[in-house]
Amino acid sequence: MSPRAVRAHVKVPAALSSIFSPKLLDGDELRRDPEHIGACGGGFSITPGVDTWVSHEPDGDGIHVNVNDIITEFPPSSVAAQHIMRSLGLSGEIYIRHRIHVPIATGFGTSAAAALGVILALSHLAGSPMTLSQAVRLVHYVELECRTGLNSEAGFGHNGLVLVRREGAPSYSIVDEIPIPSESRIVSIVAGPIKTSTTLADIQSLKHVEKIGDKYIQHILEEPTAESFLSNAQRFAIETGFADKTVLEIFEAMKYMPVIGYAQNMLGRAVHALAYEEDVTYIVDSLRMRFPSYEIIVSDPGASVSLQLL
Repeated sequence: MSPRAVRAHVKVPAALSSIFSPKLLDGDELRRDPEHIGACGGGFSITPGVDTWVSHEPDGDGIHVNVNDIITEFPPSSVAAQHIMRSLGLSGEIYIRHRIHVPIATGFGTSAAAALGVILALSHLAGSPMTLSQAVRLVHYVELECRTGLNSEAGFGHNGLVLVRREGAPSYSIVDEIPIPSESRIVSIVAGPIKTSTTLADIQSLKHVEKIGDKYIQHILEEPTAESFLSNAQRFAIETGFADKTVLEIFEAMKYMPVIGYAQNMLGRAVHALAYEEDVTYIVDSLRMRFPSYEIIVSDPGASVSLQLL
């Protein structure tokens, strides 16, 4: 690495979640070992996701974050920077700028993607570059500390439809993939966020969601296809009660569209569908006519993480 490099640009896919089974309990007690905390489930690694630019000024002090030129506080990014600076003995002033291409706090895994970008950028700028697996492991701890996700980071390094078969940090977790058609796209429609703190507020709620999640994940493993995955993820959303009136209205509209399948974002008042590229324009136009006030995003299912020193 050139000693003059003081800035890095990292591209990370978004980690769209479709179904999950929280693994936070041992009996009636919360798990304490972060190595074994997380969630089983699955979703899509999609692009564009999160672009991150990080600058390092050796003579300054402090961590500054800017998200989409609007948000100036984003805990996953600042906590990730603190962790990597502490572990590598890096001092100075850090400037972090994110361009997040999907809605925040609606099940797209933007916190994990932002944290990964920061960790990879700073490790390279410090002259101690990390592998993707090493960086993802640190993201796992950042996500738990910030309470922003459960195994969202598991999809990084995998393309398309990602399945977490065993929860936890790498290398304890087991991550798999389900093949999807090569000429397919993800169409997402977003009405707004859901507060995770209110949906998983107590032990009984966690047990309820875990039991339902385990049931539908088992159905997916018995028939590991994209159609089966999305159908079971949809049933999971309805049975848990995550699918509110807005989501159910979108589900109803999706019934009559040429999609491979569709499910709710976990967690968000949002729905994503897998469709063939040739049908995307019709689907987007139909959704815009039916739901003119909601945001619609078209994504590619799958992309690698990239880094460039500037």
